[in-house]
Amino acid sequence: MAEKKSIMDTPLTDNAKKALAFLQENDQEWVGADLGEAADVRGIHPVMNSLVRRGYVEKGSQVRPFTNKKGETSEKPYVTYILTDAGRAVKID
Repeated sequence: MAEKKSIMDTPLTDNAKKALAFLQENDQEWVGADLGEAADVRGIHPVMNSLVRRGYVEKGSQVRPFTNKKGETSEKPYVTYILTDAGRAVKID
């Protein structure tokens, strides 16, 4: 039976490197959509989930106003991401 690989045994994708480098340079809590746009990474949530599983990023939530197409505004929870100490310390090749 094949031994199951740890996520730490697999290299970071280019998008994960890009997002991690951006967070290291802009160390604050980011809403996923804002982070994706600022870091220029499409499909940010799967990328960030890989960094969460590695322990480099912590996932949270934040409630912000959201206005729909009808112009109605309500509170909506958004997924947020912030670096951990391990994420600040990791060297990106």
